[in-house]
Amino acid sequence: MQNRYPVRKYPEIGVCGLDCGLCPRYHSDGKSRCPGCCGDGFWEIHPSCSFITCAVKQKGLETCAQCNETQDCLKYVQLMEAAELHDSFISYRSVLNNNSYIKTNGIAKFAAIAAEKQKILLYALENYDDGRSKLFLCTACQLIPLKKLHEAIELINSKIFEGADKKKRAKITRATLNKMADSLKIELKLRK
Repeated sequence: MQNRYPVRKYPEIGVCGLDCGLCPRYHSDGKSRCPGCCGDGFWEIHPSCSFITCAVKQKGLETCAQCNETQDCLKYVQLMEAAELHDSFISYRSVLNNNSYIKTNGIAKFAAIAAEKQKILLYALENYDDGRSKLFLCTACQLIPLKKLHEAIELINSKIFEGADKKKRAKITRATLNKMADSLKIELKLRK
């Protein structure tokens, strides 16, 4: 992987461990669409980052989880601190768990879970998005565990009555996902 512009096998999983496949820009159309971390076309719209430079370009790894130096990595520690302190990093709260799972079970198994979460997200966007819920739905899918997401979808579907418009469906969805997140002590909304 000594290529200056490598293309990774799993671009839906960020080198740092972020769920790139659950990002609003990954599910956008047009010029703003992101192909995922080091995905096909990534280099035309994104600058490289220090995680890509270190893990992919220098060490030939798919993710930081495969690196033996992650525990002592200052970049990684700073990312985790930022995830706890800054709103714009709320989706990074899952990175530590993601990398731990990858380290223990391998990236292919994690990619299968990520793909299942993407299916749930696409279903939610198609059925529950009122045009203003994409970021919320993406964040919920990033932070709520897969099993609990399945439970939430079942619960949402049981609450939505026939003929409910998108606004009502979005309201039910938001309330159900927030309640699920609260029960898991997961914060979904941005701090001010």
